[in-house]
Amino acid sequence: MKCVYCMPPGGMELSPRCDMLRYKDLIRLITIFGEVGVRKVRLTGGEPLVRKGIVGFIRQINKIPGIEQIALTTNGQLLNRMAGNLKEAGVKRVNISLDSLQKERFQSITGYDGLSATLEGIDKIIEAGVKSVKINMVVIKGVNDDEVEAFADMSRDRAVQIRFIEFMPATPEVWDESRLALMSDVKKRVERMGELAPCEKSQWGGPAEIYRFKGAVGEVGFISAVSHHFCAECNRLRLTSTGELLTCLFGDNHLDLKSMLARDASGDEIKTAIKASLKHKNKVRDMAIKQGGNLRRVMTCVGG
Repeated sequence: MKCVYCMPPGGMELSPRCDMLRYKDLIRLITIFGEVGVRKVRLTGGEPLVRKGIVGFIRQINKIPGIEQIALTTNGQLLNRMAGNLKEAGVKRVNISLDSLQKERFQSITGYDGLSATLEGIDKIIEAGVKSVKINMVVIKGVNDDEVEAFADMSRDRAVQIRFIEFMPATPEVWDESRLALMSDVKKRVERMGELAPCEKSQWGGPAEIYRFKGAVGEVGFISAVSHHFCAECNRLRLTSTGELLTCLFGDNHLDLKSMLARDASGDEIKTAIKASLKHKNKVRDMAIKQGGNLRRVMTCVGG
């Protein structure tokens, strides 16, 4: 289930199962990442919960030395029956993609009648005891921007962080700048609902500016992914299901870790290659923009 405004025309070309990294390969790579300083692992997609054996895989990650946080990004459709097992396996943070609270609009955006399942999943993961639950709402002008206030209201009585995110050129073929709702404008609308007090960002807080309404249980956050770049502070690496390490969505640079695994490269060799790929990480987007470039990767292929 993906937003049609972020999906290439004609849908996605699926990768053959044989091209995807096996769990044992992923565990080896995560172990190596832990040795070079990575402390947080996020499972995203696509939809990670549809992969067979995902809970057992999370349990394995939770045992890897150095890994302190396991996070999950999901559409929420399976949380209603998996929430307890995910918490027990070691998931500490859950982001749920939700772009509309209206049934018909939700179905129009996602192509699936699943709003009630997603809302139930949100309640279930909170009940399971996961302390960090974030709802990602991509604000798209003329599509769902009239729901900003309804989403912000959810933070008053739910232990969630509502995160408003600028519409990004995630898929160049469908990018339309006229759909961009600037976070500065979104924030002004939310401020008219009540005074916002800034919240201290946690170590794992990410790029959002976080606030709270007086007396609210939850929080609201604003991510200006397009209007205000935060590349200099970005510490994210993305490992695709087919074994490519991406240091920036705007760059052409990638590291084929699957091939290194296939030829049985040593851990030290893989570490050296990873460190080399990081050398210019935080300058890649600036260089791409100066060269007139755009997003080089379809985000529906690599996750958020």
